[in-house]
Amino acid sequence: MKLLWLTDLHLDRVEDKPRMEFYKRLRSEQFDAAVITGDISTAQFLQGHLRELGQVCAPKPVYFVLGNHDFYGSSFDAVDRAVADVCKEQMNLRHLGQGEIIPLVDGEALVGHRGWADGRAGWGESTFVRNRDRRWISDFRGLSKNAMFGRMADIGRESARHFREVLPYALQCHRSVWVATHVPPFASAAIYRGKPCDRGRQPHFVNFAAGGVLAGIARQHPRSRLTVLCGHTHSRAQVTVSEQVRVIAGEARKGWPQMQRIFGVSEAGIPAI
Repeated sequence: MKLLWLTDLHLDRVEDKPRMEFYKRLRSEQFDAAVITGDISTAQFLQGHLRELGQVCAPKPVYFVLGNHDFYGSSFDAVDRAVADVCKEQMNLRHLGQGEIIPLVDGEALVGHRGWADGRAGWGESTFVRNRDRRWISDFRGLSKNAMFGRMADIGRESARHFREVLPYALQCHRSVWVATHVPPFASAAIYRGKPCDRGRQPHFVNFAAGGVLAGIARQHPRSRLTVLCGHTHSRAQVTVSEQVRVIAGEARKGWPQMQRIFGVSEAGIPAI
């Protein structure tokens, strides 16, 4: 099986011509399913861009999670409702994070949740770095800094709770699980502009809660393997967290959507381009 991975497409920033060229490349690739790890567009254009991606890849399934930019210009509830509507219309689109475990091949599965930078890594609430989500997502607008970080922590715990509930079941039947999320769950995988993310930015670039759960569950299943696919930082990284856990973060360039990799999914759980 061949699994196509996309991340941080930011199609709202892409002119029509390069967007059509990108879709043309997608149509020409040989793959069996696609997974997208967030920041597909912004709220205003998200439905349309998801619909286009589903149509370009059809009838192959497109599994996706949302990133923070996908909520820009709207709210969590409104975007989630809009995404649910377009998934009903475009049947090969699957929004991950609803408790599903997607079998890929014998011994391998896919799970996912949007994840969120939970403000706990690095300098935490003491950071001097501002978060633009506070301006562009209505759920955060008007919150004090303390309240903002409290909300970030709550959302980060949502993804941690999801993985805590889903992963043990997935690992009962599959030795290797692919985990799709938006924000890197470990600071070692957060690379910013080609360099390790500094402690001031880590609160906005790491989902500390999800990382703790992933590492803990992996230790409880020593024969298992987790491969985490993520984005958010726009810088490529591949990190071995432990014998059971590795993280691969994708890169992005404004205005030029790209395909990250096509993985050869096998029972051994070793990706190949």
